Amino acid sequence: MKNRTARRAILMLILPMLCISLFFGCRKTEDGPASIIGTWKITECIVNGEALTDMNDCFFYFYEDNTGKKVILDELQFNFSYSFDGSSCILFNITYDDGEVEAGTYAEMTVKGDTMSVYALEDGVEEIVTLTRITDQAE
Repeated sequence: MKNRTARRAILMLILPMLCISLFFGCRKTEDGPASIIGTWKITECIVNGEALTDMNDCFFYFYEDNTGKKVILDELQFNFSYSFDGSSCILFNITYDDGEVEAGTYAEMTVKGDTMSVYALEDGVEEIVTLTRITDQAE
């Protein structure tokens, strides 16, 4: 009888801990996706501490083959290649519609769920951009 009571007491201690570990161990993480593939829309832009209030619709399309494009008001601004390691992104071979090619630019990126924050500092201009993933497919 004593053995049965002891086993029941141990089971009553272990069972709740097991349930808790399964619940928290199997939940979906929001730390960010493994890729940035998809369509992203700029939802906020801050330049040198000033929020831009009158922005045109601007989209970035990131494709599986590590290429992409930037489109403003349905007009192509430029095409690019990119590399993304989960926290930082480098855009390179930026080709404008007039044929001009820019070697590349670097930006610190943080991706959490469907939100991407981009920080860039170039020629004394600080830019903080927030993008929201519209779809996980690029058009």
